[in-house]
Amino acid sequence: MNLAFALPLAEDPLSKFKVLVTMPSLSSSEYLADPRVLNLLNKTLFVLQMDIESDQSINGVLREIMDNDGFIDAVVITSNVLLNGQLETHTIDQARTIFDVNTFVVIKLVMAVLPLMKKQRDGRLIIVSNQAGILGIPFHDIYCASKFAVEGFMECIAPECLAFNIHCSIIETSMIKGEEKTAQTLQVSIRSKMENTDDDTKKYQDSISGKMRRQGSVKKIDLRRVAELIRVALVEERPHFRYQLNKSSKDAAKEKWVDVHGDSNILTLLNNFCALKQSVCEKLWIILTPIRPRYN
Repeated sequence: MNLAFALPLAEDPLSKFKVLVTMPSLSSSEYLADPRVLNLLNKTLFVLQMDIESDQSINGVLREIMDNDGFIDAVVITSNVLLNGQLETHTIDQARTIFDVNTFVVIKLVMAVLPLMKKQRDGRLIIVSNQAGILGIPFHDIYCASKFAVEGFMECIAPECLAFNIHCSIIETSMIKGEEKTAQTLQVSIRSKMENTDDDTKKYQDSISGKMRRQGSVKKIDLRRVAELIRVALVEERPHFRYQLNKSSKDAAKEKWVDVHGDSNILTLLNNFCALKQSVCEKLWIILTPIRPRYN
């Protein structure tokens, strides 16, 4: 679990939670320098070293937990890295990196822990996602695809897991400011080179990015609110499959499941964000609404 989400749970006044956080290096200054962490360390908060790219490391951590505690109540996965920009400027290697972090890490961890939870006949699997897993967002093509994939994966396994009293939940936030920093540490290009792209597409992308920021679709989220939703999914007897954090993510969910044809979101995004000259907008409209064949 992400340390920022874990701290509020570990600080529970009744010490209801024993929180285990995994990270690739135990020498990380992120937690050693934080007095809140040091105050809780090895009391209600425990930090374990785990390389998510290594099956051996993952299984070793799970064995350590089972040896010490004998059970695993819940797993919360917050793996996430952002990629945005024009699709034609991205590389396949960038796409693989996004799917490795956002999708395959989730699948790998669930595959590792699921047999233990099935044996227990109890458990919670919680994924922190965002509205990019609900509705497609222009110029976030690969990122949204990775989020759609992981939410589809969770939706598929949820009924399978429920047969073993294992509850699956997704916490859906808005798009999060600060994800670019994470992406840069993984050496993924966030702003792809745009020299070879056409001016109209550049204007369209700039328009969408600006309006998303102004409308609050991209924001710095309240980490305590995310932690509170995680707490709800942990303690409710019958937790929901989806929890939306704020208005932005709730609006996306309403849009998704009201229009069964899926047209409204595409046209809304085009009409709200299109900053191109009229002739270009008309061309886009023709692409979206192809002319029906006429029969004599």
